[in-house]
Amino acid sequence: MRVLSKIFIILFLNAGIVLSSDEATVSNSQITFLKYYREAYYNLRLLDLESQINDKLELVQQPERSAMEALVSYSKFVVNLEKNFDEKHYKEFIENINVVIESLEVLSRKKPNKISLKLNLGLLYGLKGGVALGYKKDYFDAYRFGVKGVQLLDKVYKNNSQLVDLELSKGLLKLMIAQSTWYVRWLAPLIVESGSISEGINHLDKVVKDGKYVSDEALLAYVLLLWGDVDNDYLSKSLSALEKFVENYPDNIQIYIALARGFWLANEYEKSNFYALQGMIRIQRHNSIFIRKHGLIIQSFLLYWHYRYLTEKKEWFKLLRK
Repeated sequence: MRVLSKIFIILFLNAGIVLSSDEATVSNSQITFLKYYREAYYNLRLLDLESQINDKLELVQQPERSAMEALVSYSKFVVNLEKNFDEKHYKEFIENINVVIESLEVLSRKKPNKISLKLNLGLLYGLKGGVALGYKKDYFDAYRFGVKGVQLLDKVYKNNSQLVDLELSKGLLKLMIAQSTWYVRWLAPLIVESGSISEGINHLDKVVKDGKYVSDEALLAYVLLLWGDVDNDYLSKSLSALEKFVENYPDNIQIYIALARGFWLANEYEKSNFYALQGMIRIQRHNSIFIRKHGLIIQSFLLYWHYRYLTEKKEWFKLLRK
């Protein structure tokens, strides 16, 4: 759920392309908010900086502000593990997103040619469908909203191919279908489209190279290729992308776990140990609410790769000292 939540937020952040009421630009307040939000969320300080985020949110005009309020409430919901707290923010998220979707559907009917409305709606549908699947296991809503979102985004992209950032959603969809169970891979082309790792990577590469707003999210999306069984053909590319991502967001400690595992699978044991140790150093310096609550759990995963390195190098004395 935790990694999936980041992917759903990636999809939502595509809205940064045309979230302002102007068809082709993003308002300064919108840019400021999204930049601050990214820094807080990816560096695990969302809860610590909640009041500052709300202050910047107040400067964003409607209807974009409502969409961002849904994003913030969703973010608070996914960064907490306690069930009761999750329920509180889940309800807040559902209330916010339902209001925004209803409002944008009305506006979209009045202005059927307005690109920004279609993008907002498509991305909100996708986010709601993702939550239905990842949190409630409601496959009907996941299918219903997921398909509606994909269809809207596809329609926008076909008529506006200059919006390179939209390739991110296409790439994520290709990768997630390709890595799904056999019946999803069989059914997907009949409903949406087929999955393909190589095609998904091509979409991500375009966004990393030419994207204006979500190139960081395209880098993060490579974490999908490190789930489960890893395809060695894409391992090096994935690790390179994630290294660039942690350069931009050095306190995103979960990614250090992915890097430690990935470099181990690539037989680069020194780099695996390097990222395991770097992650533990970051935890010690990271005095945030999130780390105070969950730092020990994250540290245990990092220690696993560090101990595995010591075992591989037969550093028995160091192991005993641990």
